[in-house]
Amino acid sequence: MKNQLILTERVMKNQTLSLEQIASICGVSLNLVRRWIEKKGLTVDPSDGTGEKVRHADMINFLVKFNMQIPDSIMPFKVKKILFIYANASDDKLFMRFLINFLGQLKKEKRGFIADHISYGPDAKMKVMVFKPDLIILDMTEHEEDAVNMSKLIKSTEEFGSINLVAITGADLFERYKVSAQKSGIDEVLIGSVEIGPLAKRLMGFS
Repeated sequence: MKNQLILTERVMKNQTLSLEQIASICGVSLNLVRRWIEKKGLTVDPSDGTGEKVRHADMINFLVKFNMQIPDSIMPFKVKKILFIYANASDDKLFMRFLINFLGQLKKEKRGFIADHISYGPDAKMKVMVFKPDLIILDMTEHEEDAVNMSKLIKSTEEFGSINLVAITGADLFERYKVSAQKSGIDEVLIGSVEIGPLAKRLMGFS
């Protein structure tokens, strides 16, 4: 699973930034921005014709793809950032199906969101620090240790205090994992097989 941004098409779809604005906002040189375009795949707005404009959505996509912090000044208003943290063993299992269905539902409802994902491990904390999500959805479909340890790490870091934590598990493990999850600071444990529509609305309502 490639570590990249998933961005709703409606988020600042047609708004653009000049290369000079990008350099100023990101605190880098204009030459570096041009290298991002030439060497790193930052996409210029094809409708502009000058090669000197980048759409907001493409700029945000680029920053998250390369694990760079998104400046507040280019963040769309009222857009939520969601981070999914999963176990490597979860490929094609419950959590992956949940992730795909959940994001599909948000796109269907045309909700503004930016989402990223990473597996449990040493890079997960750095991803939280750089991405600064409003909501983290934790994979707890196989066993609870990774989610519990990740929650404790987040809750012990003062700057992460406002992040909402939700763990996704299977119906057969719900009662078994619920207590240990909530003791570790996870705000809510949910069954991944529940109806996605109402659940998506509920989670996107978290402040």
